[in-house]
Amino acid sequence: MSTLYRHLIIALEALGTSADAVADSLLGGGWTGLRQDALCCPVSNYVVAVVPGAELAAVTRNRITVISTEGEPCDATLPAGPAAFVSAFDAGAYDELAAVLTRSDGEVIDDLER
Repeated sequence: MSTLYRHLIIALEALGTSADAVADSLLGGGWTGLRQDALCCPVSNYVVAVVPGAELAAVTRNRITVISTEGEPCDATLPAGPAAFVSAFDAGAYDELAAVLTRSDGEVIDDLER
């Protein structure tokens, strides 16, 4: 088991055991993100910020893949809390954690423009 994997699992488990607990943890840390975006959801942004050596994180409803700063991949199953959060967030819950993209003129960018 790699050091990156161990740090990843510790970080994911620290978020909490339910979707609400994970949302509270992410909100407390200021980690927001985009819905339906594996590379820019709150959980992926959190992982890149707190896991030493994590360069990129892609999160699906049940899995996470982290690419290290050396280019090595690390795959893991999401614990129950983060998995429940990702499903709920992508379905529209936790608006306070949803980042909004805007153009330079301040106009909101919708999903069709991304």
